[in-house]
Amino acid sequence: MNLLPKIKSCPCCNSFNLIKINGVSYENNFLSLKDWVLKKIFNCRKCRVKIGLFAEHANIKGEMIVWIDLLKCEEAYYKNLTNLQKSKEKLKKQNKKYEDVIKEINDIQNKIRLDQVKVKIKAKIQNPGIFVRHA
Repeated sequence: MNLLPKIKSCPCCNSFNLIKINGVSYENNFLSLKDWVLKKIFNCRKCRVKIGLFAEHANIKGEMIVWIDLLKCEEAYYKNLTNLQKSKEKLKKQNKKYEDVIKEINDIQNKIRLDQVKVKIKAKIQNPGIFVRHA
């Protein structure tokens, strides 16, 4: 248990947040980050987006700040995408099937990017002042 808070920047608006971490870790339901330990879920003080602090686990060192809504966009397609990646490795010799799998992978990645753009636009509309850049 740390007595001093950590200072981390928001992945959405780059503002600094003070995070107090106690010894409790949350249940990590994210398949893409299954090796990481979810230490804290909090809202950014400026833009109010939900952020997760993931800490080191076993052989992985360090900490990672993740925008939870963007992570959820990837999680919806994670199982399908990993199955297609495995089948891509098996089908390298068969041209037609290999190209079909590559096309499906690209389609899923495009859907993920589109969902992430929608989340970013939604955050921008809800908090219009956070994305204004001053020259």
